[in-house]
Amino acid sequence: MSRISDPDFLTRSSAPSTGSPNGNVYFDLNNLTIELISDSDESTFSPNPLLNAGGDAGGVDLQALYSFIKDMWKSETDLPKYPFPMEAITAEQFEFRNGWRLTNSTDSGLVDSIPYIRNGGWAERDSAGVIQFEYAGIITLGNIESNHRVYYAFDDDTTKTDFDYDGRVNQPILVFTNGGTDERSKVLTVYIRSAPEGTTGNVTGFTYDQATTTDIGVSTIATQVYRFPLAEGVDSNIALLDSEITGSPHDAVFDNIRIEYYASPGETISDTGTSFTVGVVIDARFSDSGDFATLAQIYQYVQLQLRSTGDINTSPGDETSTHFGVLADPLLEFVGATLKTLRQSDNDGVFIEGVGNDFRNDVEFVDDSGTAQTYPFTVSVTLNFNQNMIDDANAKYYLFYTNITEVSPDATFGTATAVLVTESDAVVSPDPEVSGFLHNETPTGLTGPTSGTGASATAGGFALNVTATSPDYDATGNGELEGKVLVITSGDNAGRYFITSNTGTTITINSDVPFDATDASISYEIKDKNTAGTYNFVYDYTANDDGGRTPDANAAVTLVGLGLHSAQYATATGLIEKLNTASITVSNPLERNYADPVGV
Repeated sequence: MSRISDPDFLTRSSAPSTGSPNGNVYFDLNNLTIELISDSDESTFSPNPLLNAGGDAGGVDLQALYSFIKDMWKSETDLPKYPFPMEAITAEQFEFRNGWRLTNSTDSGLVDSIPYIRNGGWAERDSAGVIQFEYAGIITLGNIESNHRVYYAFDDDTTKTDFDYDGRVNQPILVFTNGGTDERSKVLTVYIRSAPEGTTGNVTGFTYDQATTTDIGVSTIATQVYRFPLAEGVDSNIALLDSEITGSPHDAVFDNIRIEYYASPGETISDTGTSFTVGVVIDARFSDSGDFATLAQIYQYVQLQLRSTGDINTSPGDETSTHFGVLADPLLEFVGATLKTLRQSDNDGVFIEGVGNDFRNDVEFVDDSGTAQTYPFTVSVTLNFNQNMIDDANAKYYLFYTNITEVSPDATFGTATAVLVTESDAVVSPDPEVSGFLHNETPTGLTGPTSGTGASATAGGFALNVTATSPDYDATGNGELEGKVLVITSGDNAGRYFITSNTGTTITINSDVPFDATDASISYEIKDKNTAGTYNFVYDYTANDDGGRTPDANAAVTLVGLGLHSAQYATATGLIEKLNTASITVSNPLERNYADPVGV
């Protein structure tokens, strides 16, 4: 049933809810209380029973109750003997007078009538005219799902208070008690923060919203109705249930995220190349190890924390006051694909630390001054090599700038002034040049070592006896080294060779490649074969000034690829632009004529 707004749908009951009520409004003439009695049976009280349901789905307008009381005092013979219960100030603001009041939660056994009231605020005065209680009516205007609960808090609260019903709000809250709490001059905030729903792989998340009395221009809360623009919608950036973040199993990246609140003057940030301060740091990889969280994972973790009733501030955050998640200011929002931090109500900025290179172009921070900050723009560059390079153990690449005109003479590929491109690397200083062997990753998990000394070649020239190996290599099948690359770093056979098999102490290489069997005291390393034929690196588009070039500008580049036995020399040109990714491909013809005879 809908909300009662017509007094004709209210009927006087001759008994309270503890007796045998025959109407939905009971006047206790001894205690001067008015009890609203709910009835789920339409035929008992009226054609539109008073229902205990929220918003427009139930309750009674305070104006309708006032009008009904006037009708009763006019038509009933016993009621005019008593002072009239109410005074109307406006259609949404009233006073209960002469000691009259609505029954409330302190009236044992009786209905708490307060949650039934809609579209009204009021004061309750005792028989001496002194105000004992004041209530303000709270209405939310936007969409709230019918199974979601709005809550509220005043600015000095440490816990949230749920409204009585799910869905949109239209009900009163207590703001003043004589001799008790006085909330009237405080800031009231109403919140909607609903948990994701659904099943794994089919999750619906919801946007958060909140609104304050300050937002709607109210400095002192009175006995009237206040309307808050509060709404929620589907949040496409939420794809996980709470249990998938905190339950078992869950992705370990969520154990590596924390929120830190800092006292003034805040935390100084220099990660972006400029220096600024913030009051909140979201550390998305506080162990400095493990996988980087995606921006969606960071966002979902933080949103979950903002529904926590506990303190979400984590050391080394040095703010001593408690930050209860459900009462904390929002920290993040997605604007398109960009994850932005939100300035706090105390003007603190928010920074996200530990963002992986692949995601840095899509984050934006706000500092304590309200200024937007970003990481330098980086480009994820992929160099692609064909099968001839993949099949060449000695395949090598170089990435040069095609031409740098800002210097004299021009740094041009094909001349002695050519400049290699460098990649952004926070660990290596200066940044490493983009050049090297295609097959150059050190394998992990071997039973034997990844390098050694004192090895010797066997007769036939295709096998290497490994000495002092502890433990031996795993020889199961063709051995754990099959398909990997043997790098000999000294002697006549210095070079790179594909491994075909191994025993515990003998490494056999591709017989198609010449090898000097008389070599001894060989130093070697084991490398993985790059079967994908790609090399990826991060280019600092904003700041890269290699060779004196102008930073924050497109870079024309030339990729060189060459091998020995399988790949001929080849080049390819490309352009690194201010885009998230760039790809450059070189196609090396098959080498048919390279020869390096043994012993000649």
